[in-house]
Amino acid sequence: MPSLEITTMVGCPLMCTFCPQAGLKAAYQPERHNKYLSLVNFQTMLAKVPAHVRIEFSGMSEPWANRECTDMLRHALEDGRRIAIYTTLYGMSESDADQVIGLMKKHRAQIEILCLHLPDANANMKGWKYSAEWERIFLRFKTFVDERYFPSVSMMTMDGTGRVHERLSHLKIRLGKWNGHTRAGSLNGENVGDQTLIESPLHHVPVTCKSTPFYDNNVLLPNGDVVLCCMDYNLKHVIGNLMQQDYYDIWKTDAFLNLVDINRRHAFSDCSICKSCTVAETHDAVFVPKVKSKASLFFKSLRRAVMPG
Repeated sequence: MPSLEITTMVGCPLMCTFCPQAGLKAAYQPERHNKYLSLVNFQTMLAKVPAHVRIEFSGMSEPWANRECTDMLRHALEDGRRIAIYTTLYGMSESDADQVIGLMKKHRAQIEILCLHLPDANANMKGWKYSAEWERIFLRFKTFVDERYFPSVSMMTMDGTGRVHERLSHLKIRLGKWNGHTRAGSLNGENVGDQTLIESPLHHVPVTCKSTPFYDNNVLLPNGDVVLCCMDYNLKHVIGNLMQQDYYDIWKTDAFLNLVDINRRHAFSDCSICKSCTVAETHDAVFVPKVKSKASLFFKSLRRAVMPG
């Protein structure tokens, strides 16, 4: 399913240990670009995104760390978009929470995912601080989740035991276990100490993406840059810019076509994040013919879902 994750700001204040924020800030340099995505720019870029692409309020930061996020959600829903929401509830006011829940009830057929990310027992969400307001907002959402207005709702932590932060222990929340990974080498393992971390593989065979063979689960940054995927916090693969280009033009850029070409080769390369990704699909028994031009590679990749051969 095509999707576009909306990064509403760069420099997430939650500073989660499993999230490579240092690499993102160094690569993006928010002091030189737009730190926050404006509602006006969001509206401009959304108008370029085809209707079949799901809009996901997640990206590389907490969406509601941007005060205009509720208005962005409203605009996307009123524009008829299918929506996914991943949030820690950080930055939401009680007024925001009421508006967001009201919007989800009104447009529940468009809400495909709601995931609440809670602070964990290992304090991996370093920037989170307990407040009575946060708990009231959480309980509003929990009631909404318990009422099951739509099928795909969940809660998670970044903790190998699934335990929530000690300040929330009185809520008796029981969640599943979670194991982190390096996000295809974007994360420095020292950040997580002795917690379990799935190391990056090195793929020496052709690869495609298990999530989408078309490479169309992308991330939008506040300045309009479109990043390959949610693994690429170091911004190795900025494949286009929606403030400067139309959506379909992104799939004709050298940045995208060169990536696909590398992924089709029988060799490891650190020039492709996919070659170090835990969700890459490997094709070690497939012959990869030589492609004569980038244009033929592009159209062939669309026809055959970028499968080698």
